[in-house]
Amino acid sequence: MDPLSDILSILKPQSHLAGLLDLGHPSAIGFPDQAGALKCNAMISGDAWMSVEGRKEPVLVREGDFFILPTGRPFAIKTDPSLEAEPVEQLLTAPLSKEPAVINGGGGTMIASCRFTVSQVHAFRLISMLPSIMVIPAQEEIAAHLVHSVGLILEELADARPGSALVAQHLSHVVLIQTLRHHHADKDTQLSWLKALADTRLALALTAMHSDPGKKWTLSELAEVASMSRSVFARRFQEAAGQSPMEYLAVLRMIKASDQLLSSRCTIATVADAFGYKSENAFNTAFKRVMGRPPRQFVNERSKGGSDPVLTAEDLSRSFQ
Repeated sequence: MDPLSDILSILKPQSHLAGLLDLGHPSAIGFPDQAGALKCNAMISGDAWMSVEGRKEPVLVREGDFFILPTGRPFAIKTDPSLEAEPVEQLLTAPLSKEPAVINGGGGTMIASCRFTVSQVHAFRLISMLPSIMVIPAQEEIAAHLVHSVGLILEELADARPGSALVAQHLSHVVLIQTLRHHHADKDTQLSWLKALADTRLALALTAMHSDPGKKWTLSELAEVASMSRSVFARRFQEAAGQSPMEYLAVLRMIKASDQLLSSRCTIATVADAFGYKSENAFNTAFKRVMGRPPRQFVNERSKGGSDPVLTAEDLSRSFQ
């Protein structure tokens, strides 16, 4: 399985909330930290400025544009970038529905928005490595298809027809795959593992790691797969993905190991061996470092109906500290 498909298969995104925002001028809405959630948005009409925590400058999105907020960081939608955002909970008193949520009289900017949750918050670390906002301009042919897909998700969730939840879920997969595929092909994309995937040689190493994460990869072996010298490979991967190859591999192993622990009856020792650890103790240490708690505790909590701990965007950015 290619790296992009592999990551999405672990995330298992599900449509959680969708709706329409109708903004009058001036309007400014602030949204809180939503770690573990991805937001896809279609600009139906008008323009707006997107301010995302951690990004210095706001981004202007125009009618027909499609944009995704993949990191769950706090953000604001403004018709004027100089405005102070009001918390969304003060402006919206009811869940979004098929009818637009009208802010300040509406009539200026219309946005169709879908929020997806992922089945495993820790797998969200791979998504948190992406740019804080990714925009596909209306001039790109794919933008129109994505805008249409978001509209279909909106209809399915609002009408609640038989099978709507499943249709919306599959459409959400399509939207995410098409968006990430577009940025994968963009050689000028911002710092992320998508930039590494866009590099033909680095993509070979990423594919090798995803195909066999349990192999005892060394930096030299991965460099050989990428047909580079050890030093050049390490530097190029760091520059593209924002972390070293071995850091990326460590997170990937634990995310896939946790998925296997939850979806199979394998013992911790068996999973530890499958992912290249000589002892269960070594695996437990590595697992706790990435996942926040030992594997046995992780499995017990989930088997009792518990969920992953709530992680902030800051938590996700400190995976290796």
